[in-house]
Amino acid sequence: MKPTQIRNQHIFRLLIILLLIVVINFLGAFWYARWDVTEDKRHSLSETTTDMLKELDDVMYIKVYLDGNELPIGFRQLKRSVRELLDDYHRYSHLVEYEFVDLSKEQDVNTRQEIYNQLQEKGLEPTQLEERNSASYKEQVIFPSALIRYKEAEYPVNFLENERGSSTSSQINKSIARLEQHFTNAMLKLTNPEIKKVAFIEGHNELDEYQTMGAMIALSDYYQIERLKINGVLGALDDYEAIVVAKPNSRVSEKDKFIIDQYIMNGGKALWLVEWMQMDMDSLTNQYSSMALIRDINLDDLLFNYGVRINPDLVQDLNCLSIPITVNSQDGKPQFEPRAWFFFPAILSDNSHLINRNISVLRTQFVSSIDPVNPDMRVTKTPILRSSEFSRSLSVPVNVSLGIVRNPPDPRSFNQGEKTFAMLLEGEFPSNFDMRIPPEISMNDDINFKSVSVPTKQIVVSDGDVIRNFVRIVGDRHEPFQLGEDRYYQNQFTPGNKEFILNSMNYLCGDEALIELRMRELKLRTLDRTKVMDRGLFWAVFNSVVPIILIVLFGLIVFFVRKQKYGKHKS
Repeated sequence: MKPTQIRNQHIFRLLIILLLIVVINFLGAFWYARWDVTEDKRHSLSETTTDMLKELDDVMYIKVYLDGNELPIGFRQLKRSVRELLDDYHRYSHLVEYEFVDLSKEQDVNTRQEIYNQLQEKGLEPTQLEERNSASYKEQVIFPSALIRYKEAEYPVNFLENERGSSTSSQINKSIARLEQHFTNAMLKLTNPEIKKVAFIEGHNELDEYQTMGAMIALSDYYQIERLKINGVLGALDDYEAIVVAKPNSRVSEKDKFIIDQYIMNGGKALWLVEWMQMDMDSLTNQYSSMALIRDINLDDLLFNYGVRINPDLVQDLNCLSIPITVNSQDGKPQFEPRAWFFFPAILSDNSHLINRNISVLRTQFVSSIDPVNPDMRVTKTPILRSSEFSRSLSVPVNVSLGIVRNPPDPRSFNQGEKTFAMLLEGEFPSNFDMRIPPEISMNDDINFKSVSVPTKQIVVSDGDVIRNFVRIVGDRHEPFQLGEDRYYQNQFTPGNKEFILNSMNYLCGDEALIELRMRELKLRTLDRTKVMDRGLFWAVFNSVVPIILIVLFGLIVFFVRKQKYGKHKS
């Protein structure tokens, strides 16, 4: 073959390759596909997100305020992840548009502070960064936040997971893992402006607003939260999608029970967090032991009729939380050590249901066991919280003594297997007042009595403290702890109480997609600092030198192959 023919052949091949590249890029503008081979599908949007994006009928404009050349490395990584996520949103729907705003470009201090104040008024939360070295000290205010505008509405997104006690790198990693959750939640609220209402029932000595502050704040991200006294008023609950009964301490009147019952008959949902046994750690503040007795709140017949029985017992579990115990005194000051407190089971989720999927350890206190009853009912009963298999129950009356922390019982006595602490009930419930009220009430059109419910859901938990956050009172000021946080060991681990309450309410209200999105598990693969210190230099050199060597070798191989091939042709 002549040299000119060989040259023309190479030119033709090059033109074909260029044409293919142009065609592929042209098709790529109209058709998008990506193969995510990661185990947890971290580079794929959830079905909830893609469904929402497909239903957009107007431009959704996103302003991200995390920008600038002076961002620390971790926040640059967070910014890059936000951009990649929004690029994915845009690929699914070109109605999603975004821009990054650099607030540090404004040189005038007063003008910049005014902008900061305006952003905070809109719900964006700033983060104060400090950089110190031997020669300088620098403070920087950044907003790891965004504003999403859709039609005439606007919603803030704060995507930094600012957890107390955790390192900056840990916060960044968790923030990256939950970016889709934060942005999609905000978008769902903008595209679905109707907000469901949830009522916390009052009037029976339930947990007050300070003790349930953590749960109310968490739920307010999804629902309109109100506190309500029934006061025997018919129809008092009609406007609410669900109700929360959080640890009543006094008797619920028959009239209030009737109103709750008829609310459920008409499709209302209820999250019951109730206790039969009257016991609290405050009872052991000034005494060594205390007797746990039955608390009469007049709800046992109602829940029994719906399909569950809360037993008059307290469950002890070898898998439990710790409390501080005085072990000695030094310089007149008591010295404390954590000891296992078997009355506080630590609940490990078994991922048996959407409600308990991927949640952390739950903190509980003085829990009773729950049994299903009335097997012939048209109600499905699903256990969603259980103790470990190494547990036992103590029947009323129970002597709760601090002596068990110093002289623990034989572990072999914890042999009664798993005990159920929470039960999901779904189906058509019989009214607790069927055949119990006179005809003039049951036949009254104003009351519209129903003897059987439409299909609905309830969750019964035998521990009111699952939803309770501790409150520190300083003077006249109440300082609530985080929901599930241990007042003794605040940084011991991140509790799953908030996730459980959110999952329960989302499920009751038919918002299962929110659970799927929030509880999507992304494994955080962080560097092993010990290995980085020991072998970091080796891998840095390896990653720098080996690719160069491979390229040189490839070039030499191509050179010799071409020389041998075309050298023979010339000869």
